[in-house]
Amino acid sequence: MYLHRYSDCSASFQKCVTLNNWSHALYYYIAGVAHVEEYRLHKASNPKLAQVHAKKAADLLNIVPQHTGKKKFMARQLPFDIFVLRKIRKWEHRAKEWGVEFVDAVGVSPIEEMIYFWNGYKRMRPEHLETSLARLAWSQSSANPLWAREGLDEHAILHVLRAATLRNLGRTGEAKELLKREIISHEWSSFKGHLKDNWTLPVAHYEMAVNLWTEMDAERSDRAMLRECSGWLEKVGGWESYELDARIGLKVTTARDTLKKYDAGAA
Repeated sequence: MYLHRYSDCSASFQKCVTLNNWSHALYYYIAGVAHVEEYRLHKASNPKLAQVHAKKAADLLNIVPQHTGKKKFMARQLPFDIFVLRKIRKWEHRAKEWGVEFVDAVGVSPIEEMIYFWNGYKRMRPEHLETSLARLAWSQSSANPLWAREGLDEHAILHVLRAATLRNLGRTGEAKELLKREIISHEWSSFKGHLKDNWTLPVAHYEMAVNLWTEMDAERSDRAMLRECSGWLEKVGGWESYELDARIGLKVTTARDTLKKYDAGAA
């Protein structure tokens, strides 16, 4: 997945289904969205091959709902099961509403989304990060005639993933400006609604903190930056419920515990 070898990625996650029974819904989801990327890569240059990948994507993603809700943790449904089922319902709704094929109703690169949630960007070499930027750029390109129909939530997914990629390339100034201009400038209420992705605004706040931490010297001697970093984390820590909040919350808790070592209070 992190190497952008999408067919290999799909085959590997399908193999995972045979190796354990933890989260088959997530495995099938990743296997399916990997073929969405292959479809996009070949759509203009080799339409016949693209359609092969479109069918594989649809077939795999259609399996996902059959496997959601079967595994529970502390008597609750797995957060990623909830997440992937909502994504598929969202794409089905858009396909019907827009009158397009299912694969064309998929939004901003869901494989890049998974890379982010699995902390993949920090494991990538610069050339792989550049590939991620190129794959994200597809959404706004002329190859995607449906971008004009996308709402704020999909725009925010694109920008938060792009910002995270830029941060890992060391381009923190660009990342912070992008987060502030394209996501943080919007009201929280704009991200709420049926089938919407509502995780991007709190994650953008978390990313602001990480950018500031990255910009500090090794001794973390800049008290003002430490306070600002803590302030962004405090906002995320006090956020109301949102999708995958437990996963993001673990990152926030770890970050806040780290800042305590430097006696950094929120600004």
